[in-house]
Amino acid sequence: MNIEQIYCDYLDEINKNYDRDKGVFHASSAGSCYRKQMYSYFEFPQEELDNKSLKILRLGTIVHSDIEEALTKYQDANPEKEIYIEEKVKIPELNVTGTFDYGEMTNGKEDKSTFNLYDLKTAAAYKWSTLFGRKENRNINSADNYKLQLGTYALAVKDRFDPDYLQMYLLFYNKNTSMMREKLVMNPWIDKALEYWVDLNTWLEDAGEKYFEEELVPEMTDGVPFSDWECSYCSYNEICPSQIANKKRK
Repeated sequence: MNIEQIYCDYLDEINKNYDRDKGVFHASSAGSCYRKQMYSYFEFPQEELDNKSLKILRLGTIVHSDIEEALTKYQDANPEKEIYIEEKVKIPELNVTGTFDYGEMTNGKEDKSTFNLYDLKTAAAYKWSTLFGRKENRNINSADNYKLQLGTYALAVKDRFDPDYLQMYLLFYNKNTSMMREKLVMNPWIDKALEYWVDLNTWLEDAGEKYFEEELVPEMTDGVPFSDWECSYCSYNEICPSQIANKKRK
């Protein structure tokens, strides 16, 4: 009996049956190259995840589920607090949907409201070192996609809840040590998120077919990943005409 394969088959079934909204962009994909966004939007076939990737993703799901349950119990014990857990939000004018992990509205001096917005991420050792390790190992751009995602949620929160102030936090869980740490995300990322989604929608409407045929070079052309390594892990790698993706296949 190959228990590992039985488990992986189970995870593969879960992944295939995962139901996502169709015909919209997803906040969790903020920062992805425009071509990848187009493939997803029009439901192009994706590569199946290998067993290693399935297990890694499942670990993140389990951590999210545990923290969600803990927060739900906290919410039940504190009914006077205005708390939101796994809250689905939409930005119709940008054709974006998503679900933020945790939010809490508080009132301070002069009855001014503050919305504290959190998104949870799991990180392995290397990612953790770029975020919280020694100064020489840190990468200030390490969490840019996550910041854009959080900024996207903030756009929806501002429109829906209209708080006087908004504070954003990325909460990281170290998969190797189980340590948890917060990172404050500055509000300019809200404007950056808006710019990203506006540009993406404009690109899709005006130049999608043109750019689909052209070569896109990471960090040199609008609408591409922040780094070319993302091509290596892209689920559309096999159908993408990018020269970078082609190099990864050789």
